[in-house]
Amino acid sequence: MVADFSVAEPVLADAEALSAMAQASFCDTFAYRNYPADDLAGFLATAMGPERYAAQIADPAYGLRIVRNLSNEIIGFIKMGPNDLPLVDGDQNDAVRELHQLYLLPAAKGTGMADFLMNWGVEWARAEGARSLYLSVYFENIRAQKFYARHGFVEIGKNPFWVGQTCDDDRVWRRPL
Repeated sequence: MVADFSVAEPVLADAEALSAMAQASFCDTFAYRNYPADDLAGFLATAMGPERYAAQIADPAYGLRIVRNLSNEIIGFIKMGPNDLPLVDGDQNDAVRELHQLYLLPAAKGTGMADFLMNWGVEWARAEGARSLYLSVYFENIRAQKFYARHGFVEIGKNPFWVGQTCDDDRVWRRPL
């Protein structure tokens, strides 16, 4: 791992900065989607608002790690937790965990940080007793799909992902643990 970064478990005081970083990363990654302004604003406020991150930081069912640069700014994170995606192949929800988000700002991409966070997430899921790990990824996000495939995930289905009134074609991926 590059020495210019630190990784830590977030605390409640990090919720505002974590929310801002997540929103910036989402907007950067999906700017080409041209979501209607009201749809995007509503989505960011609810799905990635500071209150939501604060609740998940405080909830022991979730596991989070944040990445900070030398200026102490959050430039990446992973959020693991209970599975909300459709199950397949006889998986039982009590034995499945979900990788909800793994976001990096451009400064952290290509540093090995994504691999480090993914490995942490897999170990977190195993420690939680999971036998499978699920995630959802936009069908056009080829960079993310290649990363997930490299980490043993395979596509198993579809999951509509709503940004306001806009429905994205997300795909469910699974990795046995």
